[in-house]
Amino acid sequence: MKRGKQDFLKDMEYIDGITIIDRNGKILFSVKFNPWFHPEIVDGEEVIGKKLNEVFTNIDKDTSTLFKAMELGKPIHRKRQSVVNIEGTKIVTMNTSVPIKGEGRIIGAIEISKDITKYKEKNMNVIEMNSQLFTKTDEMEKHLGPDRARYTLEDIISDNTKMRELKYFVKKIAKGKASVFIYGETGTGKELFAHAIHHESSRANKPFITQNCAAIPENLLESILFGTTKGSFTGAYDHPGLFELAEGGTLFLDEINSMPIQLQAKLLRVLQDGYIRRLGDRKERKVDVRIITASNRSPKKCIKEGYIRQDIYYRLATLSMHIPPLRERKEDIEILLNFFINKYNKDLEKHIKKVSKEVYDVLIDYHWPGNVRELEHVIEYAMNMVDDTVDEIEIEHVENVMKVIEEDEVQISIRPLKEAVGHIEKKLIEEAIKKTKGNVSQAARLLEIPRQTLQRKMKNYHIL
Repeated sequence: MKRGKQDFLKDMEYIDGITIIDRNGKILFSVKFNPWFHPEIVDGEEVIGKKLNEVFTNIDKDTSTLFKAMELGKPIHRKRQSVVNIEGTKIVTMNTSVPIKGEGRIIGAIEISKDITKYKEKNMNVIEMNSQLFTKTDEMEKHLGPDRARYTLEDIISDNTKMRELKYFVKKIAKGKASVFIYGETGTGKELFAHAIHHESSRANKPFITQNCAAIPENLLESILFGTTKGSFTGAYDHPGLFELAEGGTLFLDEINSMPIQLQAKLLRVLQDGYIRRLGDRKERKVDVRIITASNRSPKKCIKEGYIRQDIYYRLATLSMHIPPLRERKEDIEILLNFFINKYNKDLEKHIKKVSKEVYDVLIDYHWPGNVRELEHVIEYAMNMVDDTVDEIEIEHVENVMKVIEEDEVQISIRPLKEAVGHIEKKLIEEAIKKTKGNVSQAARLLEIPRQTLQRKMKNYHIL
């Protein structure tokens, strides 16, 4: 439901000040209604013509709600912001910022502010969520469909400068045909970027086909990619592969470092010539498919350790993107909290509005090896633990899941590094084999390494 006039008037109750800036952040208008609100500004005219960050020294394009409203192209309602004035005094404001449009483009923004410093001091133990940030919980449904990209750039939620640069990079490269190589740790959002590239491209209305290369046994992956011809092997029949199914669109190959080396050679030929041949067929077929690949390991490591052929890497990585881990963009934790809490408020019919400061500090201090995916797991767990009548996530709601996470972290005693690494590696392999009941292919997928690599390591460690 859209916010109407009554909601806006509610935001305007007890206004302490109004500010208007242009697209470049120059203050065009400033007025205050409370003499204690920014007492260093006696008359609003004295700041007119100055840049926003000249008056408020800690504000820039990354932290200002005014700039955020212009970037998103929509209002931001009741957002907290810490401001340091030119005298060095820190205050906390509650802002509603609205973009100003003229001649079909955004030319500035207007902001109404309320000084809530005194309330913040009284309630330092609670972080309030902004339920208005993510109200389009059904928006994804319009993207759904067979073999279609489900996510857009708007679905990539971040306040981080590097992530914004990557989103801009996607807009720049999306219209081309060049292959894209995306790398980053598990759970950082590589697949979201792959979907967004396709969605921004001229191929958006064509198929978007995804395949995790580690999820298919080696002997089946080739037939899945290139298709089969009747009689090529026992039980085979005429069947198109993923390249044919993606005709005119995009094929996303996740965990490309798990693709067998010999199969990479065949993929290289497709990238060079644009032709594929079904298993057992003499006929070559021309395909028009853009390739996006992803790896949870850096390309240099993949090449050095023999997971990716050097020649195919240069074909796959005409354009490359590195997605930073969550521990390097901790400023995203609050906005992701808002997103996941709003999501699970709807899914679980809960009414969470706040997170305790203790919980927030734990989330900020944690190093997040599982990245955004792990954060969502923690929040989903907490939301299930909260009673229906409670509106706040407290430490008791997350301590069990965080405790499990901490216990799962490897405890290391000082010993020769090679010996320590070997010990840990052997334990992980044994656990994977046990968990998959001896299925080597499944264990390799769990460990995210090629099957042949796992077999070699099992032999070295004498694991049957």
